[in-house]
Amino acid sequence: MENSVTVLGTRGSVPVSGASFSRFGGATTCVLVRMAGQFIILDAGTGILALPKEALSQPSLSLILSHPHADHIIGLAMCPYLFKADARMDIYGARRGGLNAREQISRIFSPPVWPVDMDALPADVRFFDMERSFKIGGVRVDTMEGEHPGGVSLIRLCGEDKSVVFITDCTLTDARFPEISEFSRDCDLLLCDGQYSEEQWRQRRTFGHSTWTAAAKLARSAGASKARMIHHDPERTDDELLKEAGGLLNIHPDCSFAFEGEVIPL
Repeated sequence: MENSVTVLGTRGSVPVSGASFSRFGGATTCVLVRMAGQFIILDAGTGILALPKEALSQPSLSLILSHPHADHIIGLAMCPYLFKADARMDIYGARRGGLNAREQISRIFSPPVWPVDMDALPADVRFFDMERSFKIGGVRVDTMEGEHPGGVSLIRLCGEDKSVVFITDCTLTDARFPEISEFSRDCDLLLCDGQYSEEQWRQRRTFGHSTWTAAAKLARSAGASKARMIHHDPERTDDELLKEAGGLLNIHPDCSFAFEGEVIPL
C-alpha cells in the first residue's frame, strides 16, 4: 500500500457550497491517512462522506478525533462505512468535559437531536479513550493538547519511517509555539489550522484557531517536508485563497492551502 494522505474535507466551522468554493471544497475537516498497512481517518467532518472505495472495502477502519465540536464529527451520521454490516470502526477520542468518546458522540447522535443512535448502525463501532501514545497496527500515534476552547488533541502518526502531524483548531501562541514545533519536528507532512488572515485574527484571537502565516512559520520551524493549511474559514472563497497562496511559498517551499480531493504522497 502506498503511504499517502487524502484530504476529504478542508473547511472549518460549517460546510459551505457554491461556485465560489468549488476548487478548495466546502466539506468540513476529514483526512484519510494510508500508512504501514492501515487506513486511519482523522476527524469526521462532512468530508468523511467521500471516503474512497479502497477505504470502504476495508474490513476495519480507525478514526481518531481531535475534539468533538460539531463540524469535526457531523459526517458520522451518514458515513457510508457505518451502514455496512461486515465493517468495524474503532473510534479514538480524549475525554472532554467529563465525557468519554462514546458519550460525546451520543450527545449529537441520539434522539431527539438525531433519530438514529450510533449503536443502531449496522457496523460494529467501538470506542476507545485516547492515550498520550498508542499503536494502531504498525502506526504509532502520539498526541498532545493544543489551545482551543474545550480542548483539542494534536496528533502525530509515524509508520514505515513516515510521519504526519495533524494540528487543527489550535492557536499557535508564542508560549506554545516551541513545544508544538518540537512535536512536529521533521515530519513528512504537516496539516495545520490556518483559518484566518492576520487582519481577521486580531478580531478572533480567542476563537481557538490560527493564521495561515503562523501555520506556515510552524512548518518552517519544525522542518516539515510538506505543509498544507486546513480548516479554511467558511467565508473564504477560492479566489481569496489563491490570492494568498504565493505568500505561503515565501515562508516554506512546499506549503499551500489544502484542497478537497488532494492526494499527498509521503
